[in-house]
Amino acid sequence: MSIDNSYAKFKQAQRQETRRRVERAQDFDEIFELVKRIVEQELGKHRAGLTLILSDMPNTVGAYHPVGSNNLVVNRALVDSMRKLARDPREINSFVFMILLHEYLHSLGYLDEGQVRKVSRDICSDALGPDHITVKLANANWLELYPELVNSSRTSFSKGFEVVKKFDSSSMSYIG
Repeated sequence: MSIDNSYAKFKQAQRQETRRRVERAQDFDEIFELVKRIVEQELGKHRAGLTLILSDMPNTVGAYHPVGSNNLVVNRALVDSMRKLARDPREINSFVFMILLHEYLHSLGYLDEGQVRKVSRDICSDALGPDHITVKLANANWLELYPELVNSSRTSFSKGFEVVKKFDSSSMSYIG
């Protein structure tokens, strides 16, 4: 068996395991831990101590990272709408994975949207395979992939928000 063939088999097994972990993740924290691990493997970059905030926003906004902060703000209404529309339960985790990856890259200093989309696509393609839904999400507007979201669109930002208690848990130190 050649080295190239051995590496290809290893890479395929690694992709399958990563896909399985994304599909079976139970919450934002589990998905984000995968995002951080994959970004560190792919780019050699890491950032700790981030906070996830959920807020209702127009469905044209998936999330944002206020530059200079430790916050990732995700559109709760959009995620809830996706939960109702997803054709397969694995789609919602892939959707959340893509949103968290995109905003995590912003928090690492990638500020140009075009660059973030390209880096997201490359990371997803390498880690999950070029046929994975996350690659499609990185390349397209989710309103094109899920036109049903247009009907559930909000037109304004909510003033309310929710801080997700268990998030970026591998970065937390516990005293107990």
